[in-house]
Amino acid sequence: MGKRKKIKVLQLIEGFHLGGAEKKLLELVKHLDGERFQTTVCSLNMGNEIQDQFHNLKNFGISVEVIPRTKKIDIGLIFKLAKYIRSQQIDLIMTTLFYADVVGLIAGRLAGVKASFSWETISSPEWLYQRRLWAYRYAIQYCTKVIAVSQATAQFLIDKRGVNPGKIIIIPYGVDLNLFSDQKDNQIRQELGIGEQKYIIGMIGRLHPQKGHIYLIEAAQKVVQKKKEAFFVIVGDGKLRDFLENEVKNKNLSEHFLFTGFRNDIPQLLKCFNIFILPSLYEGLPNVILEAMATGIPVIATNVDGSREAVINQKTGILLPAKNSSELARSIQRLIENPDIAKKMGENGRKRVEEHFSLEKQVRTFESLFERYS
Repeated sequence: MGKRKKIKVLQLIEGFHLGGAEKKLLELVKHLDGERFQTTVCSLNMGNEIQDQFHNLKNFGISVEVIPRTKKIDIGLIFKLAKYIRSQQIDLIMTTLFYADVVGLIAGRLAGVKASFSWETISSPEWLYQRRLWAYRYAIQYCTKVIAVSQATAQFLIDKRGVNPGKIIIIPYGVDLNLFSDQKDNQIRQELGIGEQKYIIGMIGRLHPQKGHIYLIEAAQKVVQKKKEAFFVIVGDGKLRDFLENEVKNKNLSEHFLFTGFRNDIPQLLKCFNIFILPSLYEGLPNVILEAMATGIPVIATNVDGSREAVINQKTGILLPAKNSSELARSIQRLIENPDIAKKMGENGRKRVEEHFSLEKQVRTFESLFERYS
């Protein structure tokens, strides 16, 4: 019997930004079965912060291409991409992020691919103004299936983008359980200069209004009045860094806060946290919550979108209203004062990720989808 022909999949993305969608795509393509799939990742060159990590995919037998747009609205890019798809005899195309959706889905139609997929990872983008919505709705008609990471994202696609519900499938994010464990590690704590007596409340995410850092700072002001051992570690970078650091200083909280900037060692960092916080205003399905749960940490998050699909309130963590620093402070104090409750929530969170949000399960579901339409 002859060797089975590999399915050729083109993964089209706006660019190699340092964002959640980009990092999850990087993770996904690394784990697809190379015996069954021949993957090419193509960037439209709108961002390059982690381009080296994508170019390293060549070590996994994955091709990486860049077909840059030459102007803000580049109609010719559609035809360039369609020509490339035909030349490479691509079977399937999957697009990630808005510009890739519009360009890729139309190009895939012109090139005659067997199926096209759009991977939708967020629930309330600020940039979805009317002109973009028209372009998206035109392109999405050529999409075979729209893949949502959560029920909240799926509902957003139906309500706000007008996607046919029958076209949507849900494939939740998955966590690499080999990278995240519930074994504590004080090495990072020592590296950061945080004493063993400190109770670490950690938050990881870009410093952007969506993430709600300001409400954590407001809550911290209340927490440290009663719990001097509370120490807040903010991991990530972004346009709000100067503003947030000034807020901490103005509230006389500097000795209780550490801004680490961007870090690559998230699995190790999580191991020194006692609580993980994510007070976002909206989320698709926050992968970092799943990573915290996989590390056996209780999670306090706002009761929004995909966060409520990840966290089971009072079992794996605490869900609370958005923009409510008082409730956030009370929840932090409760877990500090009740270590047995915090420990049990962390254990339950790890079990939940193992059962419902493993990377292996996510990858197998994508592979089945691709095979079904090849």
